[in-house]
Amino acid sequence: MTTTIKSWLKTLWTPPKTHKDILLAYSMTFRTPFGAIVLEHLMDEVYCTICPEDSPTALAEHNGRRSVVDEILRNIDMAESPNKYGEAA
Repeated sequence: MTTTIKSWLKTLWTPPKTHKDILLAYSMTFRTPFGAIVLEHLMDEVYCTICPEDSPTALAEHNGRRSVVDEILRNIDMAESPNKYGEAA
């Protein structure tokens, strides 16, 4: 199974080569109508929620999910406002 995944990653998906390419990919993805729907769902259901449980494990899981949404938001923002972060992306 691991060999299959490694093979797939090498042949079917090639990541963007530069930071600019990654930022552009985030921006282009979430500017589409479907991307906007997904982002709104992530904001409503993950990012703008509080942890429903009292356990440290649940809190860690919730914060992990929120950090992924935060990464998406930061990359979109960097793509749209590169000078906001010091140097142009």
